[in-house]
Amino acid sequence: MRGTSSTSFAEVLRQTESALAGNRDGLEAAAQELFSVADAIDSSNQLVRTLSDPGRPAEVKEATVRSLFGDRVSPRTLEACLEVVRRRWSEQEDILDALELLGVSTLLEQAQSEGVLEQVEGDLFEISRLIDDSGDLTATLDGLRENPSQRATILHALLDGRTHRLSAALAARAVGRRSETKPARRVEEFARFASDRRRRAFAAVSSAVPLNEAQQARLGAVLAAIYGREVQMNLQVDPDVVGGLRIQVGDDLYDATVLARLSRARSQMVA
Repeated sequence: MRGTSSTSFAEVLRQTESALAGNRDGLEAAAQELFSVADAIDSSNQLVRTLSDPGRPAEVKEATVRSLFGDRVSPRTLEACLEVVRRRWSEQEDILDALELLGVSTLLEQAQSEGVLEQVEGDLFEISRLIDDSGDLTATLDGLRENPSQRATILHALLDGRTHRLSAALAARAVGRRSETKPARRVEEFARFASDRRRRAFAAVSSAVPLNEAQQARLGAVLAAIYGREVQMNLQVDPDVVGGLRIQVGDDLYDATVLARLSRARSQMVA
C-alpha cells in the first residue's frame, strides 16, 4: 500500500492490535471472520467499488457493512470492518488487502500470546522456499489459480502435522485468495509482515485518566527512544494507578517518575 492507503492501514492496524491485546479470547475465529468478510466483498465488484469510493459518505458504507455482516460476525470483528470502511484508500484493492492483513495480524497476535511468533515467522519463510523448490507443487498451485480454495486445501493438508497450526493456517490463507501474485511470494509477504510485527515492541499502558493524542504521541516517542524501535501501546484507564501512569514492556515495568528519569538520561547522553 502507498500514500493514503498506507496511512489508513497504519491507523486501523494500531486500533485493532490495541483492541486485541486487551481481549485475546477467540482470536483464531476472529481472523477467519475477517478473511470471510474480505472474500465476500471481493466476490462483488459493485460492493468493492461502493466500500472503497472516497466520494461516498462513511455513514453509507458503514450501514452497508452492518446490513451485510452485522449478524454474521462478532462485534469485535464488525468494529474492525467498520474502521476499514471509514478510511480513505488509494486503490480499490487496498480495502481487501487491509481486511486480510487484519486477519493475518489477528493470527499473529495469537502466535505472540502462545510465545511462537518467531517460530511462525520462520515457518512461513520456509514454506515459501518449499513452494519455490518444488516444481510439482508450484505447478499444482499455479494450475489452480482459478480455484484458490482448493489451493488452500492442498497446501494445508501438506503442512498439517509438519508445522505449527498457525503457520499452516496463514500459508493456506496466503494461497487461498485469488491474486496475480505467485503463491510462494504471497506466503513470503505474510512472513515479512510477521517479521515487522516481531520487531515492534508492545507496551501495556495504564493511566489514571485518559491520555490525549499529544500525550500518547509524547509517550510513544519516549518509549521508542528507550527501545530503539516503534512501541505499540495498549492504553487502559485505571483510576487506582499510583502516580497516574504505569507502563509494562515485556518484563520492564515503569511508572511516570522512572520513565521521566530514563528520558532525561538518554537526552543527556545524546547531547
